Amino acid sequence: MAESNQDKNQDGQELQRADEVVAKLPRDQLKSLFYLLNGKPDSRIKVFSRPVYLNKEDISELNDCVTRKLKTHSVDSQITTMSVGYKGSEIQEFGTWHEFEQHPWNEPECIEEIVIKWDFMVRLDQYELPQRHTLLVRISSDMKPGKFLQLIASGNSDDFEQIDVLTSPAFCRVDFINAQISKELINVVADWYEGRKQPALIPDFYYWFKRKRQRIAEALHHSIPFMFALLWMSFFYWMDSNIYDNEVDLRISAVWIFFGLYALAPMHKIGHMLASKVFGKLEKLEGSKVVFEFTSGDKKKIAEITDTNRQRGRKFLKASAWALFLNIVAGLIAAYLFVNS
Repeated sequence: MAESNQDKNQDGQELQRADEVVAKLPRDQLKSLFYLLNGKPDSRIKVFSRPVYLNKEDISELNDCVTRKLKTHSVDSQITTMSVGYKGSEIQEFGTWHEFEQHPWNEPECIEEIVIKWDFMVRLDQYELPQRHTLLVRISSDMKPGKFLQLIASGNSDDFEQIDVLTSPAFCRVDFINAQISKELINVVADWYEGRKQPALIPDFYYWFKRKRQRIAEALHHSIPFMFALLWMSFFYWMDSNIYDNEVDLRISAVWIFFGLYALAPMHKIGHMLASKVFGKLEKLEGSKVVFEFTSGDKKKIAEITDTNRQRGRKFLKASAWALFLNIVAGLIAAYLFVNS
């Protein structure tokens, strides 16, 4: 019994001495030790919102930029891995960068997401052991519904804070011990991203109209009843001066006004129908914030979307031309009647 109590006292003294040693460690060394044991560094994230067009050469250029930057530091070891998500749920992983470079990209599937991770050990003056740092770049055409439902089902507030990041076209995250390295890497990725082309699935001419589709539809909607009212008023002036010698009867005026007001309702419907048609054609012009051109399926998809957008653009021009024709005809007739009143 006495030996048992003695063992407990020794254990307690050892724990107390361990706590004292930990308490005397500097904060940076304690953080480094915790990271080596648990793999949880500080993190820095940058989100990119600009639309981007990417092919294999763009990704290779990113890797070259990151590799050159890492060479300016004392990197002991480095490994670059990559995963490619295809439409649906298929994911292809590349364990080394060489595997990615040698891949033929003949798949008929379309790429929806690319995730690249650089994992490296850096020697820092204040630490005896190399410190692990990671850089992750994710580029995605869209957030998959399954992932969104997973976030909702989790009910974790931290997960909901990540929605803005996950729904963005791209983001990069650095897990680091040395803050200067993290800033440099994020700047490298940001400079690379800003140098990429933007998608051109929608021709510039139609894209301008698509951006202003709401105003265009509203203008067309109200132009039809307006031109009708102008034509109706001009015809009344012409009738008054040419038929009734400027002495039109009050009863005729009342009947004319009544039918004019009554006819405004169907004119509004016609205007709404034409405006909805024009708005719908512009709305269906398909674009994407992220466009990949890697696989055979990607190239086919780009060609199909571009061709479809041209067809929809021509339909938009036809619908707009019809509405414009009606307004011009009504305007010319109204001008003739008013001048000859």
